[in-house]
Amino acid sequence: MAQVIFEKSTGGAKSKQRLLALYRILHDLTDDEHSLATGKIIRMLTEKGYPAERRTIQDDIRCLEDAGFDILIEKNGKNNQYHLGGRTFDTSELMMLIDAVSSSRFIPEDKSDELIAKLSSLSSSFSQQRLDPKIYTANRIKSDNGTVFITADIIARAINAGKKIRFQYYDYTPDKEKVLRHGGEFYTCSPYAMLWNDDRYYLISYSDKHQTLVPFRVDRMKTPEILDEEAVKDPDFDIAEFARKELKMFVGPEQKVVLECENELMQNIVDKFGVETPTERVSGDHFRAEVTVGISPTFFSWIFQFEGKISIVSPEETAERYRAMLETGLKKQE
Repeated sequence: MAQVIFEKSTGGAKSKQRLLALYRILHDLTDDEHSLATGKIIRMLTEKGYPAERRTIQDDIRCLEDAGFDILIEKNGKNNQYHLGGRTFDTSELMMLIDAVSSSRFIPEDKSDELIAKLSSLSSSFSQQRLDPKIYTANRIKSDNGTVFITADIIARAINAGKKIRFQYYDYTPDKEKVLRHGGEFYTCSPYAMLWNDDRYYLISYSDKHQTLVPFRVDRMKTPEILDEEAVKDPDFDIAEFARKELKMFVGPEQKVVLECENELMQNIVDKFGVETPTERVSGDHFRAEVTVGISPTFFSWIFQFEGKISIVSPEETAERYRAMLETGLKKQE
């Protein structure tokens, strides 16, 4: 009796293995432009150690369809040809994702290569050939922190558990060597959310030291640890609102600022502050926009890049602070 049960189990296992092998063949070697005939599939399965007949292939295809796989059948005379139809991502979507991974500064180069290979494997071998020219990371500015994914995972677990974290933070010396900020001081904070902004990954947190919301670059954090202490909660925190106000991580005293801009820059204002930003025409060539931002040197540098096409109208003290920063920069060039 034991021998009979063993034989039945082995046969069942073999059938399951054949079914998986069939799916892998269809996944890797077929797409909307490439199909495989029944005879070819039988030969490929036999070479892998899974003998099959035409009826076997038909039954296995039906089984895959019943399981929800999109297997398309084409008639070629008396022969059937099969290919895998719907996939999780089509080729154009994979190209977009691969480009995003490749260009992201947050993801180290070796991790980019690994993720790109995984994304590429979701397509057929024929589509992978079209994706290959898009796969490149060389000469792109990348993070050199190989633990960013571990750090991001720890932060996510802390947020879900509602716990504080503590960590050390890196800076760079003039010799481009990593050094811990403030002599290795530990930062303790309540993590609220992670935000991808300006091609960087930030942790938005409530700082115990500063008693306010502070962003930290995830790729500059030394592996954090989750504390037993409950996180400080702010029921009114809104990540979308924070991202809108803290333009490009402009962290500083929040203030309403009126900007006067040349008409050609309306798209820039909409891109950065949103289409709901209050604006009004003030002349044939200029309009004004009222924005709420954190006042900081980073905000001023954003204005400076437009070479005088954006000016600060009010408050006057903010405009004066901007002028003082420009004058200081000019003096240092003398």
